[in-house]
Amino acid sequence: MNRNSQWKEAVLNEKFLKLPEEKQRKIIYAAIRVFAEKEYKHASTDRMAELAGISKGLLFFYFKNKKSLYLYVYDYLIGLIVRQLEDMDFKEEHDFFKLFELSIRVKSTLLKDNPYIHGFLLKARYEENEAVRQELSDRNKTFLEEMFPRWFPEVDFSKFKEDVDPWDVFMLLYYLGDGYLREAVCRKDFDLDRVCEDYERWMDWIKKSVYRKEYL
Repeated sequence: MNRNSQWKEAVLNEKFLKLPEEKQRKIIYAAIRVFAEKEYKHASTDRMAELAGISKGLLFFYFKNKKSLYLYVYDYLIGLIVRQLEDMDFKEEHDFFKLFELSIRVKSTLLKDNPYIHGFLLKARYEENEAVRQELSDRNKTFLEEMFPRWFPEVDFSKFKEDVDPWDVFMLLYYLGDGYLREAVCRKDFDLDRVCEDYERWMDWIKKSVYRKEYL
């Protein structure tokens, strides 16, 4: 496994990886829940151990410290998203915006299945704690740079206007969705389906601005 590609599944303590898969998942999702509920600094490892049904000492037997657990969980979730995206027949799709729409649907299904994943990833995106901030920034940068050619291997970029850089559109859509999700999740009437509908409508507006007329 290529450890330089940080969006791939993380590998840590071999003793943890030798646990039954269900036990691993219980520990991972206990950590996801607590990190989703609290910022990194205030996330309680005692609470994680309690939810996982293990002692705090055993938790730190598997993970060196809270930081290594946090980064493991982040890498785990990015790997999970990547695998689900790659399970799609995305290589058969040649339109940039249709591929982006497919990725939104995949991610929204994942988030609806476990809302704590959503909370964790949003908090991680805006985490300010110095213990993890730079490493999260580096991981996100690597993820975006490596996933762009993987998501769009057969896309027909000639549909874009001559003065439009597809990478710029990609980044615009990424941060548009990121910011909207952050604002929407704070509302009491948060509805992920409505968020997806809004986002797809905005994508259509952007498409009309960056595609050549003959492809609209």
